[in-house]
Amino acid sequence: MVKAMQIKRFGGPEVFQMVSCPDAPLAEDSVRIEVKACGVNFADLMMRMGLYPEAPRLPFVPGYEIAGIVSEVGSEVQGLELGTSVLAGTYFGGYTSSVVLPSVQVARVPEGLSFVQAASIPVNFLTAWVALHEMGRVRKEDRVLIPSAAGGVGIAAVQIAAQAGACVTGLVGSEAKKEAVKALGAHEVFTYEEHEKNSKTYELILNASGGRSLKQDFKKLVPAGRLVGYGASQLVQGSRRSWWKAGCMLLQSPLFSPLWMENRGVFGLNLLKYLEDPSARLLLQVFLHTILERFQEGSFQTLVGKTFPLQEAADAHRYLQSRENIGKIVLISET
Repeated sequence: MVKAMQIKRFGGPEVFQMVSCPDAPLAEDSVRIEVKACGVNFADLMMRMGLYPEAPRLPFVPGYEIAGIVSEVGSEVQGLELGTSVLAGTYFGGYTSSVVLPSVQVARVPEGLSFVQAASIPVNFLTAWVALHEMGRVRKEDRVLIPSAAGGVGIAAVQIAAQAGACVTGLVGSEAKKEAVKALGAHEVFTYEEHEKNSKTYELILNASGGRSLKQDFKKLVPAGRLVGYGASQLVQGSRRSWWKAGCMLLQSPLFSPLWMENRGVFGLNLLKYLEDPSARLLLQVFLHTILERFQEGSFQTLVGKTFPLQEAADAHRYLQSRENIGKIVLISET
């Protein structure tokens, strides 16, 4: 039997319930993975609160990324054997002790990385890679602004942008987080309060908050600058869904007209859409292998802020929502 943390109703972290369910059937092109660790993301908080439109119908198991050991292989799968240590992106369902995934979504864990470290890679590094390289087209000497630079996507984005030769400015919520971000390659790091007082402009800005901040960031772009929005963390303030907050955020979000954008570009990034399209899924796998090669070379590193047992997913959500973490939050499945 498979153990999983399921959401049966929307609400605060207390809605999680541990459930047991039968093993999923194994398709010819799939592998079964004994999950050792799974990553926790802000999107998981939003779907738990009922603010994530792509989430499955209740009840469902959240989770977008896992690491573990291949325990069964489909007849058409090549290159993955029993006992192989792997990591993978999941289309929901990651908070579990065992999962069946198409082999195209699965990759070997680079040597020297633990399962916890491996589970912290797929969502954050792929989001940052697509935002910076595919959409933002980051270039040498670009001035790049990265919010939540001590969070999961932030620690990936700082490294990717810095290694592309960009001049990286990181934003953090407290003084205590600055040194960790600088060590990853940021040229300068400010708290949000400090950054509000300056008038810097940028070639490329990432935005994780949504709402009014999109308009504020758009004004900081130079001509031909690019703004990439990849989140709506502004919605995750309390522990429960608030339609009033969601409505206010929607009203505060700017409408961008092509005639008035003054030669500046705006992109919206939803990594989930890559998993929904077969050709895009293959492209995502190419990006992931490139990222994992950088880990194998020692060019990239991941920071894990804290781990929790799978059954304590509620506490992991509370901690992530507190925004105290430096690095990724990971659940450990004790199978």
